[in-house]
Amino acid sequence: MYKTYNNIWERVGILLGPILITIFICFKFTDPNFSWLAFLYWIHLPLVMIHETEEYILSPIGFEKFANFYTVLSKDPPEEDSPLSPAYKLFVNMSIWIWAILGALLVTVLPWVGMGLIFFQLLINGIQHTIIFQIKKPGYNPGFLTTWLVLNPFCVVTLFYAYYAHALSSLDWLLALILGVGFIGILLLKTTSKRKEE
Repeated sequence: MYKTYNNIWERVGILLGPILITIFICFKFTDPNFSWLAFLYWIHLPLVMIHETEEYILSPIGFEKFANFYTVLSKDPPEEDSPLSPAYKLFVNMSIWIWAILGALLVTVLPWVGMGLIFFQLLINGIQHTIIFQIKKPGYNPGFLTTWLVLNPFCVVTLFYAYYAHALSSLDWLLALILGVGFIGILLLKTTSKRKEE
């Protein structure tokens, strides 16, 4: 069942990502009330979809197999569905989609929600694809190219814009960091617990 759901959202992302980018760009340049921060938060979702397309569709190995067989988180001996099972894969990726949407919807009242996802992406992808995944299998890993060509530059630009535009208060920045790092902690605990499962 979960594999079916994963097949659906992966393919939806391929088609929907470019369409959403076009829509949000059109909104930004036709609606004067559509702020730059709102634009950046909204466009985060299709950029994540592009990243996931590389991870799960375009990569020769596929992120699922790579995570379960070629990383320090893999079991010894490796197992096909652990630690990244179809259910866990669905949970993680749909959480990011929902988080991106909520962050964009709440941009004017709780801007730290969307910024929390920016911190999460910058930390998890920057560290994961660049350092952690290089330990056991150095070189290319699924999602590496879009991490450095798309997500990392986008997150840095968003951080700089929000900082210099004073779009967030000091409390907002703190809450965003706590939210981003906190979700990384939750995923780390969940992943390590799944790795220990017999």
